[in-house]
Amino acid sequence: MPKPRRRLILPVEIFNREFDAKVLLSCFAAERGFSVIIGAKRDINLNLASLPPSIYLPINLHNRNHVTTYLLKNFGHTLAGVDEEAIVYCSPEVYVKEKLGTNVFPQPKLFLAWGPENAKIWKSQKNYNGMPVHITGNPRTDLLRPELQKYWAHSVEGIRHKFGNIILLNTNFGKLNNFRPNKGDEKKTLESATRSPGTIDAQELGMAKHRLALFHHFQKMVGEVGRAFPTHTILIRPHPSENHEIWKQAANGCSNVHVHFEGHVTPWLLAADAIIHNSCTTGLEGYLLNRPVFAFQPIMSEYFDKRLPNALSQQATSSQELIDLLNVALSSPTSGRETKDTASEKTKLIEQYLAFLQGPFASEKIIDVLEHFDDTFSQAAPNWRNVFVAKSYALARKYKRTFNATFRMSNLNRSQRYQYLQHIFPEIGFSTIQERIERFQHILQRFPDIKVRTLTKSIFEITPD
Repeated sequence: MPKPRRRLILPVEIFNREFDAKVLLSCFAAERGFSVIIGAKRDINLNLASLPPSIYLPINLHNRNHVTTYLLKNFGHTLAGVDEEAIVYCSPEVYVKEKLGTNVFPQPKLFLAWGPENAKIWKSQKNYNGMPVHITGNPRTDLLRPELQKYWAHSVEGIRHKFGNIILLNTNFGKLNNFRPNKGDEKKTLESATRSPGTIDAQELGMAKHRLALFHHFQKMVGEVGRAFPTHTILIRPHPSENHEIWKQAANGCSNVHVHFEGHVTPWLLAADAIIHNSCTTGLEGYLLNRPVFAFQPIMSEYFDKRLPNALSQQATSSQELIDLLNVALSSPTSGRETKDTASEKTKLIEQYLAFLQGPFASEKIIDVLEHFDDTFSQAAPNWRNVFVAKSYALARKYKRTFNATFRMSNLNRSQRYQYLQHIFPEIGFSTIQERIERFQHILQRFPDIKVRTLTKSIFEITPD
């Protein structure tokens, strides 16, 4: 009897953050004989009952995924431990508190870590159950490597043609300035502290106040940088969860300041002459792409700032200092180049957090692990009573969401919800994924025998020919 085909499910939460990297991982998986289901996380999770038993790579290990974890187990799927936000945080303690759910974290049958620091934190948890932790890196860093920078060439050329010389400002204030007005944890913390201050966790309140002060400083800085560099386009790229309107207001009449959120961040980083951020993953990504990166830190906190991206950047404590540093960086490609000792220190820091930036791709290492795991792991046959209960629950959940969206939401909330879902994962077609596969095939000269088929409007299957 032939062995059943290996299967993998790759949900995508934020299209511009994850989709290209997971298509690349799908290509490596299909090359090894896996059948891969890839698509919008929300739609995949609502259709788990109809998908064949597979290894499921989640977005994170937060407790809000406990329902999905329950359904995965009862439908015969296998959960792997993955976290898309496991390397940029204020402290390991804050990361554990915010990202590792006490109910979900013990569930994976293996873990795939970005690097040694990620693996160390996972293994140190009280509820770590001894399942293997493999240091594999993450497919998102594959897309930053020199071998794949040609993948972005057409987009980079288009960005430069449209905007000319660019200073890219990345913001990440979604918890204060959320796309949906009734969302945002830090905004809610500040509002609750006003109503009943004794009920709010001191650390959460401290973080919210710190971030609010930074938010105000960033808004003021936008116009100052815009006026200081009139021949550059100042491109503000908000976090996917952010509302754009406040940044348009912050431009304060500067015609060279634009708010733009389109496509994957990497070609925008490559097209920029300089990158500004604070505690943002794009600081790390920009540094790995060898771009001039600046952390704007008018206020600092060892408790609330995120170490990794800020440490890899040139630090500016005021708008004027930022403008002075930008002037130096923009005056010549070699201006402000870091010393060998500084570069060595930063390389050592990166190596604590990220694996496989050279040699085999992280995507290949992940498939190495999953291929071996798939050969050796034997899961008990699902209990059909549990399957029936889980299917009933999944169906009720699906209908409840549809009912609430149709009858219980106001027209305004329904519109905001639809706009947000389109914002983080727009409607795509077969050509969207096929075009990306063809680019990977051309650049890497691999994956010749791969097929794609559409399962739903937001879910696709990638298989070996």
